[in-house]
Amino acid sequence: MIGAALIVRDEERCLARCLSSIRAVVDEIVVVDTGSRDRSVEIARDLGARVLQHEWTGDFAGARNVALEAVRADYVLYVDADEWLAPGLSRTDLERQLMAQCCTVAFRVLLRPRPGFTPYREYRMWVNRPDIRFSGLVHESIVPAIDAIVTTEGLRVGRVPLQLEHDGYEANQNAKRARYLPLLIAQLENEPNRTYLWDHIGRIRAELGEAESARAAFDRGIEIVRRRGVRDPADCLVFADRIFGNAVVGKPDAALVAEALEYFPNNAAVRWSAALDALARGAFAEVEEHVAHLIAGDPVQLAESALSINQRIIDEWAWHVRAMARFESGDFAGAAADFARAERAAPDVVQYRAKRIVASAHAAAGSSGRRVTA
Repeated sequence: MIGAALIVRDEERCLARCLSSIRAVVDEIVVVDTGSRDRSVEIARDLGARVLQHEWTGDFAGARNVALEAVRADYVLYVDADEWLAPGLSRTDLERQLMAQCCTVAFRVLLRPRPGFTPYREYRMWVNRPDIRFSGLVHESIVPAIDAIVTTEGLRVGRVPLQLEHDGYEANQNAKRARYLPLLIAQLENEPNRTYLWDHIGRIRAELGEAESARAAFDRGIEIVRRRGVRDPADCLVFADRIFGNAVVGKPDAALVAEALEYFPNNAAVRWSAALDALARGAFAEVEEHVAHLIAGDPVQLAESALSINQRIIDEWAWHVRAMARFESGDFAGAAADFARAERAAPDVVQYRAKRIVASAHAAAGSSGRRVTA
């Protein structure tokens, strides 16, 4: 048997979609409500969920663990209310896949964190046992518990062909920022060396217009990586976001890019930020190198890297950045071809068509002299 566990609070916008999507593959649904004032509890009960009440204490892991304690099934599927399961396996097929993976304690599924982003693999299913519980006030994780079991018992982590979709970042994020920021800061008391916390704090500060505080948070994360080395796939984010922030304000940092590429030579997020940095520096050959990595990337490998990026980077923006570099270096025919690729990916973006026309006109006129860059 398979049981789903989730926590909710004022999720009437999306809860029915979530629960309806998972009913085809689970035998039970446990919903822990942490203080909803809308119809969330009624919706959950109408769709067959067992609803428990839990007073919110500012501890995401604590609330999730209440749900895990209540699951009776052999396997747990962990979901959020603003996620839904893409159509695919039946319950029978999923159970067959789980049972076929001998000596496996947990399973990774594909998760698309935002519409239009690439999916990546995340721990979302596991054997229901009391030593698998979440930890962390915010950005709570089940991974430490699973890793401990894998290490001590020699069990494996497998995969199942499920894909979750998520759209929780599309609405106004002001309330979520206000809720998350103090929790992130509090969680640093327990995990001061977790770079993902520093990166999230940096992104929130940047979104609030607090540029100096954002840079300071990213720099704290970078210093952690410098001191201890790379420990987690998310370690790349503080570098990528710091480099990106530098580039968009016209303060590129070639040394930081070089350092990031030493740690993460094939990382798509770092390569994208590095391309913007190189363009800002007029280092057009470097732009070519970074974009070549992006457009030649393997989607399967990207998913396995536990990293998600905006699909437009690969389909559209990378071509536009390389087109700009080629135009500035005098390769007008190459620029026109790249502007055309970006235009095909996003025909509504008028600037791509305009730039293609200009580049094509330069190419037709035989303007082949290369410009000198500093």
